[in-house]
Amino acid sequence: MRVSAATRIHDVTLPFSPALPVWPGDPAIEVRPVTRTARGDGFNTSQIFCPTHCGTHVDPPWHIVDDGQNLDQIPLERWIGPCQVVRFADEIDVIEPWHLESAGIGRDTSRLLLNTRNSHHWSRRPPTFDTDYVALTADSARWIVEHGIELIGVDALSFERFDAVDDAVHRKILGSGIVAIEGLNLATVEPGFYDLVCLPLKISGGDGAPARVILLEHDLN
Repeated sequence: MRVSAATRIHDVTLPFSPALPVWPGDPAIEVRPVTRTARGDGFNTSQIFCPTHCGTHVDPPWHIVDDGQNLDQIPLERWIGPCQVVRFADEIDVIEPWHLESAGIGRDTSRLLLNTRNSHHWSRRPPTFDTDYVALTADSARWIVEHGIELIGVDALSFERFDAVDDAVHRKILGSGIVAIEGLNLATVEPGFYDLVCLPLKISGGDGAPARVILLEHDLN
């Protein structure tokens, strides 16, 4: 992986702030001031309160599988490397296997980011939680496992439908050792091949963590 003058950096991370919606039932994101120079303190410092699964964040297998890997056990190499971004039409409400089959996913693709109409949602001010986001079905989860995908990234706060009752998609994806990135904003990213850099917070024994995620687009000339 290289970064040169011919490399474009796409920041696909949601701005982290209390304005971000969280999963219903999770505590809201809070950034509380601790000290402020404007009131005579020596420095500006703050305290952050948030769920581990908020904003742009990662899901290790231990998020849902008791014997799955937690953040400590996943090498950074899993989060960094070549990836493919595929785009699905705004009319698609749920991603089925035939959508994946026709998306032009490379035979050697192991990191796959799914760009859907969800990304347009993040331009709303203020952003709100949308229960009608585009997600995977159980059949498409099986397709991903069977085709050797090792990392998936989605542009909603979950890759499973909001009305799912059995968590079958999470159990299939994470239970197969695949890692996931949720809460991406891919609105300005064209389909194609990039280098992915995803750096989750290094939380010991973590079940998930907010992350900074960028895509590197090379050889623009």
